[in-house]
Order: sequence, then structure tokens, then C-alpha cells
Amino acid sequence: MKTVRRSHLSVSFWTVVLFFLMFSGGCATSGKETPPPPEPINLAHPFADVPIPKGFKRDQSKSFVYETSNIKVGRLFFSGGSNPKLTVEFYRNEMINHGWALVNSIANKESILNYEKEGWTCTVIVKPASFGRSDIEIQIGPIQREPK
Repeated sequence: MKTVRRSHLSVSFWTVVLFFLMFSGGCATSGKETPPPPEPINLAHPFADVPIPKGFKRDQSKSFVYETSNIKVGRLFFSGGSNPKLTVEFYRNEMINHGWALVNSIANKESILNYEKEGWTCTVIVKPASFGRSDIEIQIGPIQREPK
């Protein structure tokens, strides 16, 4: 008799599991699911036109932003992400996509990229870090022209 009870309990258990699985799928969709939006590129807040590659985190202890109603300058530090070569390639592509023009660049152990945009200058320094990662330093501020 105990065997019959266990069998009966087993059937009841699997019936509940099957019922749950059949009706816990949620509402049906029309078949046209919209893909998730692409991940936005991280920006060097408050400088919304300076992109930061995915996987980099800002070092708040070293970063500095000075902003008044007349001026905004910053020196920002980031670490993480990919190897220096890929990071430099990211900046060569994305800074142009954000309206910056490359003025010049220097590459050795570290790479220095100098950009200008509508009265602004931005220097991006990419340094190799441990484990094939990169450190980024961004210096940004208005262009100051010497009076002639």
C-alpha cells in the first residue's frame, strides 16, 4: 500500500511541475521582438563629447574637474579595459565620430593623441598597465590663444 501512495504522490508531484512549466511562460509575443538597444559608449562626464571605452573605470582619487560659469577644464584618469593598441584604435575612431580633429600623435611605450574641436583641446594619453590592460589620462580644456 505504501508503494501505491508513493506512486500516487509522485504522479501528483509531476503533474504540478508540468502544470507550472506550461503556464509560467508568461504572455505570448507577436513574434516581432525588438532587440535591446545598443550599449551606449561611456562618456567622460562632464565632458559629454569625450568617449570612454567599455570596461574602463574612472579613478576618482586622481581625477580633477574645475568648472565655473566661464570655464571648464579636467584631468581624468581611467583604468581597465583592453590592451593599449586597441584602446588607441578606439580613440582614433571614436574621437572623430564625436567631432574631434586629430592634431598630432606620438607613439612609443605610451601613446599621446592631441585633438581639437571648436575652441577646445583634448589630449588622450594611453599607457600600458599590468596584465595587458591600459591606463588612460585625458586632459581637456579650452584653447587659449595668445594675443598678437
